[in-house]
Amino acid sequence: MNEADGHGLINLHVVWLAILRQLVPISFSVAIIVGLTNLAYFLITPVYTATAQVALDRDIRDTLRVGIDNGTTKIDSPAVDTEVQVLTSPELADQVVDRLQLDRRPGFGIKDAGDKPSANSHRRASDALRAGLTVKRAGTSYAITVSYNASDPKVAAEVVNALVDTYVQNQKTGKVNERGDEVRQLRERMGKLRDEVIAAETAVAQYRAATNLINVTGDTATVQQSLSVLNTQLAQAKAEQAAAEARVGAGSGIQQNPVANQLLTRQAQLRAERSEMAGRYGEMHPALAAVDSQLSQIEASLATEQNRIRSGMLAEASVARRRTASIQGSIARAEGEMLAGNKASVRLAELERNADSARQVYQSFLDRYRGELATQGSERSNSYVIARATPPNSPTWPSGSAFFLGGLLAALGVAALVTLVLEFLEKGYRSRSEMESGLGLRTLGSIPDLRTLKEQPLTSTVPLHAADYLVENEESLFTEAFRSIRTTLRLGNAGKFPRSVAITSSIAEEGKTTTAICLARSAALSGLKAVLVDCDIRRRASSRSLVGMTEVGLVDILKGDATLEQVMVQDSTSGAYVLPQRDAKGTDYDLISSDAMSALVKRLQSDFDLVILDTAPILPVAESRAVCALAEATLLVVRWRKTPAVAAEMALRDLKAASANVIGGVLTMVDVRVRAKLGDEVYYYERYAAEPA
Repeated sequence: MNEADGHGLINLHVVWLAILRQLVPISFSVAIIVGLTNLAYFLITPVYTATAQVALDRDIRDTLRVGIDNGTTKIDSPAVDTEVQVLTSPELADQVVDRLQLDRRPGFGIKDAGDKPSANSHRRASDALRAGLTVKRAGTSYAITVSYNASDPKVAAEVVNALVDTYVQNQKTGKVNERGDEVRQLRERMGKLRDEVIAAETAVAQYRAATNLINVTGDTATVQQSLSVLNTQLAQAKAEQAAAEARVGAGSGIQQNPVANQLLTRQAQLRAERSEMAGRYGEMHPALAAVDSQLSQIEASLATEQNRIRSGMLAEASVARRRTASIQGSIARAEGEMLAGNKASVRLAELERNADSARQVYQSFLDRYRGELATQGSERSNSYVIARATPPNSPTWPSGSAFFLGGLLAALGVAALVTLVLEFLEKGYRSRSEMESGLGLRTLGSIPDLRTLKEQPLTSTVPLHAADYLVENEESLFTEAFRSIRTTLRLGNAGKFPRSVAITSSIAEEGKTTTAICLARSAALSGLKAVLVDCDIRRRASSRSLVGMTEVGLVDILKGDATLEQVMVQDSTSGAYVLPQRDAKGTDYDLISSDAMSALVKRLQSDFDLVILDTAPILPVAESRAVCALAEATLLVVRWRKTPAVAAEMALRDLKAASANVIGGVLTMVDVRVRAKLGDEVYYYERYAAEPA
């Protein structure tokens, strides 16, 4: 950072000045890098790289499976990537170690030639092999490049060739083993299937024999024909039974019997004769007795004949009923036989289907087994070696030109890095002129770092200690700095102090609170009625320094829970008043920028000559900008050589955006011993103080 240019755009002149300022560390860094580069070139063990190529075999079926896209064959990228992973797998590395006995070679399983292999030699050799192995796909093809780095070119070629040979052989061996396993599994499965076929066919035969079911379809037809005949006979028997029962009920058999008809005719004749004789001779005539005797004999004979006829009809009805019941029983038996035949046919069909299914499965496995036997011994690998590795003639590392170019670039890079780091450490403003040029803001004063004063230096950085130092050393450069600030404030405002001044900074640890306390004490000691308002709710730096713990504070006034007189505290050392903050977690931070705060500031401006608002930093705390806008003037505190210029610029922009009246800046914690050599106000004050009175 150039003091004349301030924070302007970087140009060659600025860069040249930065290099000149850092020339010694730059030269030292470049010398170290060049020396380390040369040393590394001669100490590095040369590395030789041997390379071989293998290709994956893809026949027409694989190509069709992958597909065609826009007239070009799609490459099965996942398959190639998978084989790349196989080539770098620990299993393949272990096989190469066993094949070449790398666990017994120095640099792999053992360190020196005289060492004996240990239990971990094999694992170390496998890890060493994989560490030097590089496997990658050649473009978008099915070719894979396998490279190995070793200090011995012959070993590099030997390892690569052994790796690709083992990889190709493993694929063929794997197919042979896979084919053998498949044949063995098919053979075992066929034995089980054969047993299942035999069991299924045996079940069909046994069921046929158990149910005596030779021809289910023919038996069913016979039963159905018999049922048709029986149903016809049943209808006829039921008709005859009904007729017989009707005759019994109606007694119609008597009229149809000739004997009964003769008796009935004779009975009618005798009744007619008796009626005629009784009408002619009277009831007491002796001839009527003979007629009555004949009628009695005829009626007795008629009753006997009627009983005989009725018994015959009842016997006929009983025979008809038995015949009907017999036919119904025959029908039931026939239906039962047909139902049993149907059930048997369903079960038989199920058993036959199971047998057919078992035969089909067995036949498919048999065909597959014969096919596998026919192709056994024709297995080949899915990959082949395109190019074998040969021992390289020259090392791939280190390269002299690469080391020279790399060392040169590293030296330039380190030189630039050293310059940038050292310049970056000078991120703050180093003088009043730099600060005014960078911020475009008038600097009201430079406050010395008490630890750098010649007379009575103060090692503490506690705000109260600095404020006590101001009171106890009225003629010190530290005290004079605050007088200068007060004088500059008055000169810029027509001989009058602004009634309220906000002291703020861009970030924390800038000396803002120390400046606010010291300015309040300096004003009070000069006879002004001054009050310091702690507006930093979070950290309460002013309150902790001057008051300590308090039950009520500024927030209580803003809430209306306390009066100004209850909260106000007077500093016994200087006579300045303090409006502290109490420790209250979870406080509403918006109160500090509320209308109540604006009214409080206006009241304090009317009651005091100078109101100093100690605010929180601008960048991390939003409400600080609103507090600064309430004051008539704002001072931006910037720590010498520490506050980043960009932070100060951002804070100044935020203050202006909040309509705060920023009248100037203050440079704090200035190293007097350094700045006195640059000819600023510190230098001239010390020269004045050194003159005799």
